[in-house]
Amino acid sequence: MSEEYGALAPRWLDRAVIATTSRLPDNWLGLRLSIALRRITTKRLTDDSGFDVERFGLRVRLHPRRNGCEKFLLFVPQMYEVTERAALAAQTVKAKAEGRPFVFVDIGANVGLFSLFVASCIGRDGKILAVEPEPENIRRLRFNIEANPGVPIRVIATALGESSGKAILDIDSRDRGGTRTLPWQEQEHPPDRVVVECRSLLQVLREEHVQSIDALKIDVEGAENIILSAFFRDAPRALWPRLVIIESAGDLREVPGCSRLMAHCYTVTTRSKQNVIMCLEPPPEAPSCTASTLRDGPSSESCPKRVAQSLT
Repeated sequence: MSEEYGALAPRWLDRAVIATTSRLPDNWLGLRLSIALRRITTKRLTDDSGFDVERFGLRVRLHPRRNGCEKFLLFVPQMYEVTERAALAAQTVKAKAEGRPFVFVDIGANVGLFSLFVASCIGRDGKILAVEPEPENIRRLRFNIEANPGVPIRVIATALGESSGKAILDIDSRDRGGTRTLPWQEQEHPPDRVVVECRSLLQVLREEHVQSIDALKIDVEGAENIILSAFFRDAPRALWPRLVIIESAGDLREVPGCSRLMAHCYTVTTRSKQNVIMCLEPPPEAPSCTASTLRDGPSSESCPKRVAQSLT
């Protein structure tokens, strides 16, 4: 990826396709039409090439063939994570009104689209940690950052887990966003697998001198519980994020550890097709948000009915 931004500008036919799909309505019919139209462009791409475009008022290079999030943002930005972006934007407005820098932690950052969106909302007044272990995603992420000098995004090139060590990347060649991390066992992994550094979330935050978190997004293909359970077990409550966006398409009560946390301390405010958005409740008077409660699980007396009902 040696070309500077602008070297992969869309040609006239590609511009016409992108302009058309970008104006389609955000509904089922609009999505189906966009899928049909984008094939005109994607079939003409060689290898895994991309296009230099503007999104969120920033310059980005998007590779639509083997990464679903890049494809979505390129062709239908009006449909890309609408609910999640609205929640994040509202949090940035709240932070500005309170006169404090906005802190965002993007776990499973992929090529940095959530991080770039938040950067477009806060300018240089804030801190964004983009955590991503997959080497090609990291290269694309760094390119997008370098194309926008001054964005407050710091790349954390590591996997996250319960503790420090190593992890194996199970790379999804059809969709880079589907890459998973697996436990590392010495001499028990195929030679073609990529071995990466692994740290705990709390360790990363301490190394980056993070004192509080306004919003945290986590999408790590099934490893969310391992990362968050260790974090909420060990982290001081002052470090708990005010807003969490977590991938979950099913019943949240079936997510071990996270369900305990949400039942006691977080309110489920919104659900999208793929994610759940939660806000941290005000500090409770009862000891229902203590470390011991998170470890042992909720009691029937401390679980608010309104939260339990929102998890269904």
